[in-house]
Amino acid sequence: MAALSDALCLAIVAGAIAASLWAMLSSRRRPPATSPSGGSPPYAVDAAAASIGSGASGMWRSRWSGVRPAWLLASRAAAVVALAGVLLWDAMTYDLTIMVYYTEWTFMLEIVYFVIDESIVRLSDSLMEINHGADQKGGAGLNQLGRFMQIVYQVLGGAVVLTDVVFWALIVPFMYSSHFSLNAVMGCIHSFNLVFLLIETTLNSLEFPWFRMTYFVLWTCSYVIIQWVVHVCGLTWWPYPFLNPAAPWAPLWYFCIAVLHLACYTVYWAIGEMRCTKGVTTNSGQ
Repeated sequence: MAALSDALCLAIVAGAIAASLWAMLSSRRRPPATSPSGGSPPYAVDAAAASIGSGASGMWRSRWSGVRPAWLLASRAAAVVALAGVLLWDAMTYDLTIMVYYTEWTFMLEIVYFVIDESIVRLSDSLMEINHGADQKGGAGLNQLGRFMQIVYQVLGGAVVLTDVVFWALIVPFMYSSHFSLNAVMGCIHSFNLVFLLIETTLNSLEFPWFRMTYFVLWTCSYVIIQWVVHVCGLTWWPYPFLNPAAPWAPLWYFCIAVLHLACYTVYWAIGEMRCTKGVTTNSGQ
């Protein structure tokens, strides 16, 4: 019975990876298009990302004309300081083993996003000022880095919602015990991540295409596979008991988490679409 459970869990993860890779390849064969709302249609590849060319900073400026680039930079700097402080508080409250949790993985990824995002803007502005747009090699490098950071941003959209939904809707109500109790640091780490990402989404001009959910799925699958590996190597406890293939109803848990990925990404994709619609309405009225 245990072997069957392991096989089913493996099949679910392998199927998710295969479906994601197939969707990625399929999306690259489709021509870019624009949705009526002004945002990306569900299958769109980021055509906008390819147009960074002469200045990568264009992709990282606010979509709102009244928001100056310096304000966007300031909001990202504040996010880095706040998130890094909460993560340090988290590590000091527990120990470095806390980093085996998916929440901490996503939290660190969010910090990396804000740090590199800030650096891209500063580097692209410096490149344009010094070379007056003539350094095509440097511009191409920033273009590629910009595309990568778009992927990170869109992974975060789904992953942050997933971590907070699982924590507040599953772990807190159903796994509260003497071994787990809600405290201030847990509350902060499962709320600040979403707050700062929503602020970023409100201010930035990045697209949120549907097909990028594939990277979100691959991010989670990578985490699960690493958990399997470290347990084979001797780790005896699971940060999330429902990820243990030997747990009761483990395949059902895996399937439900897979479906939850679709729901979580859909929620954040809808937020991105509403922002695009609002942006179009605002601009048309000016």
